[in-house]
Amino acid sequence: MQLALVRSACLREIGYLRSHPWDWALISWVPAVALALVWGIFSEGVNTKLPVALVDEDHSEASRELSIALDAARSTGVAAVPEDLNAAWALVRTQRVYAILHVPRDWERRARQGDPLPVVLYTNEQFHAAATSLSTDVSGALFSVARDRAFPVVSAAGGGYGAGERYTGAVHAELRTLYGPQLSFERALAGALLPATLHLFVLGGAAFAIGREFRDRTAAEWLRSGGNDIAAALLGKLLPLLTCALTLALGIMVWDAGYRGWTANGSLLTWYAGFVSLMLACCAIPALLVGITGSLRIALSLCALCNVTAVSYTGFTYPFYSMATAAKVWSHLLPFPYFFQVQQQQWNTGAPWSASLVPLGVLWGAFIVPPLAVALPRLAALCRDPSGSGKR
Repeated sequence: MQLALVRSACLREIGYLRSHPWDWALISWVPAVALALVWGIFSEGVNTKLPVALVDEDHSEASRELSIALDAARSTGVAAVPEDLNAAWALVRTQRVYAILHVPRDWERRARQGDPLPVVLYTNEQFHAAATSLSTDVSGALFSVARDRAFPVVSAAGGGYGAGERYTGAVHAELRTLYGPQLSFERALAGALLPATLHLFVLGGAAFAIGREFRDRTAAEWLRSGGNDIAAALLGKLLPLLTCALTLALGIMVWDAGYRGWTANGSLLTWYAGFVSLMLACCAIPALLVGITGSLRIALSLCALCNVTAVSYTGFTYPFYSMATAAKVWSHLLPFPYFFQVQQQQWNTGAPWSASLVPLGVLWGAFIVPPLAVALPRLAALCRDPSGSGKR
């Protein structure tokens, strides 16, 4: 492949993009705006002051302390104090609160008699992330109140405050969070969705760039721009898209592991190699689909199928080991889960760079080289056969 031929095909593509500003926008500033929007959605970072309804039927000193503890917690805020559960259900149904905390009548008195009544938290699991945050902070508030009220009673029984502290803290679970101690939605969700969004634009952009040559009956001219070398013609055509995509990928890394202050625990070079491999796979797969079908519409539809399932099958939102066999098989047929494995290893967990060689090898060995090996001769044949042109 001669660089002069690649340059010729690239200049032809740039000329097209200059005369079609919206096509240029879809590979340049529109993805950048989409990435900024995704980050903006999760920029708050953590859940704060999620509304909770407190049904306090006890009206005791302990229940008032519990209300104060709830307001002091990061994720919870007492937004309403309905008289009973029936009034509280309406608040949940209208989505004015995410949860109800019910303190039963005689709660404090029964606790002092050694016959405690349960305090019940009702969470709306339609909003699982909010419910999880609320459950953690409500449990912490309850433990804090119970411990503070038990402390003087235990210490008075003998041994003073030292004994009271030992007994009330005798059973204590310590939670240590690995590879995301901030519990930040920005780091976790934006970290996954930013590459997924970029992957979406590159898959669709590559499919459209290649497929429109056949739709517009310009495939023969495209091939000639690369000196009748389909490899040079394809690389030149996709070079503007790849340049924009890899620049945005670098921007994601700089933003996450630089400007935002989070430290990459592994190799930045290996992480970027994952981005490069994913972007190349997102060009090779559409080339294969267009080469096989000769249809822009079908290629875009199949790319959309890969796009919408990208994050769902990484094991990020639903554990991979809990997936059904069919879901696991589908996960292995998508390139994004392998990139995501590299990203998690090098950004979050700090795995040695050698641990990422396997997913990188799969990206090249399954999603780049074989698709191109099939796509190049198929595309060349289609370019030389005008009978298949004009397909939508």
